[in-house]
Amino acid sequence: MRFYTPLVIYSLSLLLLPRTQAPAGTFQAEFDRAHRLLEEISELQGQPRAKETVQRLADLVVSTPQQVETLLTNGLLDLLNTPGTHGAADLYQKLSASLQIDPPDQNRPEVFVYPVEYGGNQKYFIAYNIVYCASCSREWIGIVGRKTGPYEILAVEDSPSPNRSLTVTMLSPTPDGKPRFLVYGTNWGDAHNRLSAALYSFDAQQLKKTWSLTDLPQGTVKITPTAITFSYLTSLAPPWTEKTEVYSILPTEIKLRQSVERPNP
Repeated sequence: MRFYTPLVIYSLSLLLLPRTQAPAGTFQAEFDRAHRLLEEISELQGQPRAKETVQRLADLVVSTPQQVETLLTNGLLDLLNTPGTHGAADLYQKLSASLQIDPPDQNRPEVFVYPVEYGGNQKYFIAYNIVYCASCSREWIGIVGRKTGPYEILAVEDSPSPNRSLTVTMLSPTPDGKPRFLVYGTNWGDAHNRLSAALYSFDAQQLKKTWSLTDLPQGTVKITPTAITFSYLTSLAPPWTEKTEVYSILPTEIKLRQSVERPNP
């Protein structure tokens, strides 16, 4: 059973509130505030570790992720509910700009936005991670869309794979049109590069995890329109063998088609 802190409960309650049409410019203030919170962490990380700095940084690491998630989600909703045309490219640009902290070659955020054509009305599958240290990063995965009124959060996963890199690939839909997404990544700061992957589908009501693999040492993945291939070591200590598994992307499931092991010198 998962227990939530009062801050998380408060943040989630804000995400579930209906959003009415937002005044022009409101969303930018929310994106900017999220960016400033992440900038403060980055600045403190570069300062001498005085006692006050260490304590302030520890406090921010605890409180900032939920605050940033709430600000970004409210910013996305307010952007979509602002008069005018706003699409996947706008959402991607705003999220990337908010999450990117200098220098740009470090702690690069990973952001994915896919239009979802299912169940009527425009929807978006959105995934991003908040990266500011190897053991305190988070990810957000959700569906934003409209039922009959303004844009709102239709489904959300609360950081299902923290402290991992994030990649999302949209797979072919099910025969009845349900969209499917493969979400995968490796543990930050992990010398063994353990890979985990999960398949999500959306049925217009909820995101559902329908298949997964976890903690594959030295794992790699290759994706084609019809198959997913994973290669990984079977052990963290010698003698190693390398296993390659090929999964077929079938209309209603992901099914193991082939598994081969060979010595790894």
